[in-house]
Amino acid sequence: MAFPPQLFIIGAQRSGTTSLSALLDQHPAIVLSAPKEPDFFSVNWDKGLDWYRARFARLDATLIDASVSYTMAKHQPGSDDLPDTVPRLIKQTVPDARFIYLVRDPGDRCHSAYWHDVRAGRESRSIREAVEQHAYYTMASYYHRQISAFLRHFPLDRFLIVRFEHFTRDPLAIARSCCRFAGLADDDFEFRWLEPKNQSFLYSNFGQLLRGVLGEDRLKLASRLASNALPSMLHPYAKRLVSRTVPDLTTKDRAWLAQHFAADAQAFAQLTGVSVMAPAISKAASTVAHETTAAPSGA
Repeated sequence: MAFPPQLFIIGAQRSGTTSLSALLDQHPAIVLSAPKEPDFFSVNWDKGLDWYRARFARLDATLIDASVSYTMAKHQPGSDDLPDTVPRLIKQTVPDARFIYLVRDPGDRCHSAYWHDVRAGRESRSIREAVEQHAYYTMASYYHRQISAFLRHFPLDRFLIVRFEHFTRDPLAIARSCCRFAGLADDDFEFRWLEPKNQSFLYSNFGQLLRGVLGEDRLKLASRLASNALPSMLHPYAKRLVSRTVPDLTTKDRAWLAQHFAADAQAFAQLTGVSVMAPAISKAASTVAHETTAAPSGA
């Protein structure tokens, strides 16, 4: 395939897109844009196709744009539909485009996005306050609303829907299925698993001290260098020195989020056959519905 890219990883944010992109980038017949998320159709359209073309190191391959912003359209007051600017521009530029869409339990995805901002120092509110006051944390979890904007321009068979749980369980099998979806042979290249990318974590006290001294970018560089220098058996100990795990969702917060996303998740399952919310979580959502009068904004 030549430019423009025919294949897009469109999201969802915090659902494994970075790890999947890194895997697919190993294939000699695949070229990812640099950066992975050029956001051409969402942010950088005015820079033109020459700018977009320059994001790819070579053009004699299957090109992939992995911009998760393409499924982060914001709800507009007075309309039940999300704006279709991104899919309309893609259709105009790449009429035969195909899409890989990773989806995750919507509450878990929202929770991960929230803690990502907490770690970066951009968020200090509680998760309920943040979600109620900022649609950014919820909009990418409305999978039915997001894909519906694309379906105004592309048929459903242009989409490969991948559950986050399936990807984390067998990432190499998912990478091979993505190759088949892209029209590439899946048996002439052996993918090599790498450590998951862009994982959720919080800095430990020592990690916060290092970040204050080195800065975020230099600390990440130092971490990569240390990871390459240390034996793999020492990696878990090094990670625990500078980081700690993100707290789990409480039962009430999980049910509170699930109740909010339940209708959209059900519509997505009916449309695609892919269930993103476990039945037990949906049941928990209904049990707290009468306890919850406030719902996250962005509905």
